Amino acid sequence: MSPFVSAVPAEQLDTVRVAVYARQSKERPDASEASPDGQMAAGASLAASRGWKVVHAFKDVGRSGWDPNAVRPAFEDLMSAVRAGEVDVVVVSELSRLTRKGAHDALEIDKEFKKYGVRFVSVLEPFLDTSNPIGVAIFALIAALAKQDSDIKAERLRGAKDQIKAVGGRHSSSAPYGMRAVREKIGNLVVSVLEPDQDNPEHVEIVERMVEMSLAGISDNKIATTLESEGVPAPGEAERRATEKRMQSIKQRRVSNEDSPIRWRAQTVRWILSHPAVGGFASERVKRGKAYVNVIARDEGGTPLTPHRGVIAGARWLELQEMRSKRNKSNRQPGGEVTPRLLSGWRFTTCGICTGSMGQTKNNGGQDYYMCANPKGHGGLAVKRKDADDYVARCVWARLAGVDVDDDRDRRWLAEAALRFALRCDLSGVQEARRETAAHLEHVRNSIAELQADRKAGLYRGRDELAMWRATMTQYRTFEDRCTARLGELDEQTAAAIQVPSAWREPGEDPLGPGSPWAAWDVFKRREFLDLFLSGISVGPGRDPETRKYIAIEDRVTLHWRRLASDEYQNDDEETPAVL
Repeated sequence: MSPFVSAVPAEQLDTVRVAVYARQSKERPDASEASPDGQMAAGASLAASRGWKVVHAFKDVGRSGWDPNAVRPAFEDLMSAVRAGEVDVVVVSELSRLTRKGAHDALEIDKEFKKYGVRFVSVLEPFLDTSNPIGVAIFALIAALAKQDSDIKAERLRGAKDQIKAVGGRHSSSAPYGMRAVREKIGNLVVSVLEPDQDNPEHVEIVERMVEMSLAGISDNKIATTLESEGVPAPGEAERRATEKRMQSIKQRRVSNEDSPIRWRAQTVRWILSHPAVGGFASERVKRGKAYVNVIARDEGGTPLTPHRGVIAGARWLELQEMRSKRNKSNRQPGGEVTPRLLSGWRFTTCGICTGSMGQTKNNGGQDYYMCANPKGHGGLAVKRKDADDYVARCVWARLAGVDVDDDRDRRWLAEAALRFALRCDLSGVQEARRETAAHLEHVRNSIAELQADRKAGLYRGRDELAMWRATMTQYRTFEDRCTARLGELDEQTAAAIQVPSAWREPGEDPLGPGSPWAAWDVFKRREFLDLFLSGISVGPGRDPETRKYIAIEDRVTLHWRRLASDEYQNDDEETPAVL
């Protein structure tokens, strides 16, 4: 029996025209039969042995035969040649090279072949011959088996990915800037973990420098412009990332046709500093609005997974995230030439009418003012800087000096301020543990808030998505409870030994005068002091709306005292009185 039976007898054909098709999901540089070159050679040998002429050779590399969304350019070219009447026979090494989608897809392809009088032959499956019913049946059976094999492999791959994810390993995507992937054994698995990039130590130094700049309060945009002005190559120009495919993709996304270099941008800095791997944490990508962000990957109990060796310590990274997301950035330094002032520049002072932040400005007489940055509707509310600075500082010092240690509320208020002060000092290992636990708690609470906002925005709608949302929320809440309990334990160990400096309790007749602690501090140290006791201040109008008379500073400025964390009945920050 002839291995090939054409609709047109062979003796009536001058030449049997053959198209050889090869496909491999991932190109390998070997000469095995599975390689594209090996498939091509096998197809050409079969054609030569039967006296056929290869007129076309099509090869798809890095293209899945299973993924319904995969585009196979060479396969489309093959079908175009078939429809154009340029082919009599299509030869592949085996059916799975043509498709892995199952019998239906295989039969649809064969149906298209028959429409144009084209036959199909497999090198490794010589019993396949679609010119007769038996061949068609075998064709469908082999296609079904190919799909089953593909499904089994896909399921095995998904299981392996789940195991890798459970220990925090990586199974895809490139390493963050300043880091590299290495293979290590975790339990019974060999996975990819990240470590500082020893092949490019200058990248590690840049990340460390960016961390220090951000902790010092320098904005992402200022960091980016600084690195750009110094000629530091942007991450996108690193050899590992500047592939031809990626560079072409970047070029296509640009509005301008100019071939400009990749530059440092604020979002580049933000992406690097917010990546959990920088602190040694495993990461996973989640959708936030229209974009995807990297968040800490956690185990079932909500505990962060830490398989990587970070550029900085995990506690340091958490501290960085807290400072970057915290509303009150007490050490934030201006990026331009603006002189930092006590109550502006760190989102501490707000407008009592619109609740917007108040910045600084000068009037025609050269006097400094704090002014609402959004004056619409209230005529540009402003207050003299000197008056506001003096009033707020004296109120805090007066309340501190007036504390009655025999009063339970006063004692708790002072103890909590002392604890906040201690957390800024390296007093002991206990304080370091508390600082790290508090950072974990702050981070997981931010994650809970983001998750709740995502659901409110409608990002979790289907049954499966809601189940995932509930599971994640339970995970976060469990870890939140563990952190809260741990903080209670640490606070009990340190509460008795922590006190505010004695000089603060007895500042003298003039707490702001020469020789006082306040007079010796710079503006950032003074901000830190106020931040121990106040969560902020708000400024009201300067004139009475009816009488148009000026309102005294003490009636315009409202101080928002830090709430007592231990007071279960205290729901909001306390407001003035200034003196107990």
